[in-house]
Amino acid sequence: MPFFLEKGGRNPSLEVQRWQYFLKKHGFAEVAAVDGFYGEKTVTATTLFQRQHGLATTGKLDQPTLEAARAAGYAVVPDDFYADKSTETYPARPAGLNSPSNEWRNETFGCFKFIQRELQFRNRPEEIVIRGSCDDRITDWEANNIVRAVVPQLAGVPGAAADGTIRCHRLAASKIQELFRRWDERNLLHLVLSYAGTFDARYKKGKSPGDGPQAAQQSDAAGALSNHSFGTAFDINADSNPFAARPALEPGRGALRELVADANGLGFFWGGHFNQSKDGMHFELARLDA
Repeated sequence: MPFFLEKGGRNPSLEVQRWQYFLKKHGFAEVAAVDGFYGEKTVTATTLFQRQHGLATTGKLDQPTLEAARAAGYAVVPDDFYADKSTETYPARPAGLNSPSNEWRNETFGCFKFIQRELQFRNRPEEIVIRGSCDDRITDWEANNIVRAVVPQLAGVPGAAADGTIRCHRLAASKIQELFRRWDERNLLHLVLSYAGTFDARYKKGKSPGDGPQAAQQSDAAGALSNHSFGTAFDINADSNPFAARPALEPGRGALRELVADANGLGFFWGGHFNQSKDGMHFELARLDA
């Protein structure tokens, strides 16, 4: 049996997200946000879809509506789809892929010098200011390495630029674009509710050395810097996957575990697989040859 959805029903949040994303992608803007809640806006958009296809306007994702949607490309999954995906052990940690070492990311993406201003002059406690390269050959590391890349699948996603433009390391741009293309091809973009990053010069959360100004340092000697400082990491569904908490379980709202396998295949490590302080929103580039 497939999943049927309705207002007030026992609706798996991820299936509501799937339906809302489908409606939005097919021009039914009345659905508004993809949020996993089957409310009046989703009822309205569903009714309009039904009217367009000559169906009874029930406002529910019922059998006739499901069949019409399937014919239009809607991915229909069986009601036992999440039976093997609703535990903390899903997905399995990948073999041969780990969070990048500080040595690797500096060798691969370039070592930089940075300072930290007094707390009152930072946008957040962890913020740093990047200067030139460690070998002094580049006076502005950011200008030389951080580029703008368009990820069309992020257009309209809360937290992302309106046109899907992100700022990331020049060596990470094509990898991030390919990952979102792959998620799109596999009908997984309904899982992406919000986006943050990618370039964000800072220490890891809670790892800032102090409130006072910090003298010039080098990134190859600062293991507590976030991978966001290199423009090689991004965050998805932060409100459902807060730092140091258990990542959302499927089929709950904001769960993104189905995205992990494709990310691993392209060399991205998932923060939900960190040994300590899980970071379920977080994906970081850990290999370039994947």
